[in-house]
Amino acid sequence: MSKTFETNAEKALTMASCLKRHFNEVEHLGVSREILNKLESNAKRAIEMNREVDNLRETVSEKLHKANDKLKEVKDLAMNYRKMVKMNFPQEKWERYGIMDKR
Repeated sequence: MSKTFETNAEKALTMASCLKRHFNEVEHLGVSREILNKLESNAKRAIEMNREVDNLRETVSEKLHKANDKLKEVKDLAMNYRKMVKMNFPQEKWERYGIMDKR
């Protein structure tokens, strides 16, 4: 998603690790190993999810580029046929060929 997102998760992961290392010094403050384990696992999962989102964004970007290329091809072909009909038939018959232009 963003570098800030991953940075925040990494900071939480580092903090959990450091609090675990010095658990005896912070235990009396109400810090529990269970909560530190949860913080650590949630931070790791958040980092994984962020990377998954980045991969999905890349995939979507590639597909969007291909879709835009295909749409350009469609528009070019349609424009060629539209011109062909307009140049060879009177305006009253354009609608018959799927051209709704009025002029």
